Amino acid sequence: MKTVFLGEVLNVIPVDNGLVFSHVLEKTEEEIQVAYKMITFSDGKTTPVPKSLYHLSKFGANYRAVLPHTQNIILSKTLQISNEKTFLLNPDGSALIINNSGEVLWEGIIKYRDNAPAAIALNNRSIWACFKQSSVLMRLNLATMREELRIGSGSSSPFNKPEDLFIDGDFIYVCDAADNAIIKLNLNTYVTEVYKKFDSPIKQFVINEGFPLVVLEEGIFLLD
Repeated sequence: MKTVFLGEVLNVIPVDNGLVFSHVLEKTEEEIQVAYKMITFSDGKTTPVPKSLYHLSKFGANYRAVLPHTQNIILSKTLQISNEKTFLLNPDGSALIINNSGEVLWEGIIKYRDNAPAAIALNNRSIWACFKQSSVLMRLNLATMREELRIGSGSSSPFNKPEDLFIDGDFIYVCDAADNAIIKLNLNTYVTEVYKKFDSPIKQFVINEGFPLVVLEEGIFLLD
């Protein structure tokens, strides 16, 4: 692995020619000070960016309409359904679809066994969600927001406390917090395999412009 950034990273967002990410600048018992940076693939540089660029990268072009509905800019999750619609999932499981005018087109609750998803990802007209406490991966129909498929439960699950997921083509990469591993799920056959294992907890994995990057406790790393 090649070190890209050392520090406590909160989340990374793939953008054109790089990544925008939030990280802990300073931490005390009372509060955490957060800073924002961008990694540019073309020159390998890491530079500070304003919070507004982080908002734009995470919440989309209509971020000003989405932010009033957001419980936490770091912990809340978003999906860009289209140029005009954003799907927002808050830490308590409340979810909304919001248009550019700030109008809420749909709202509801997404939970499994009273727990909100740890992460979500968009694939065609479905939303995939992972539930850390129950080690479950679930597919929801975007039109109806009803469960279509569930993978894993209890001791039979191929996942072990999934913390994040990333979709690339016909595969979902699931970050297993308990096993320090990335589990690769084939979306055509639903067969799973261990893609990578690590010596420390894995927080996030993305592939952007052909670059596979992983977020560990120590920072961001480029995989071989």
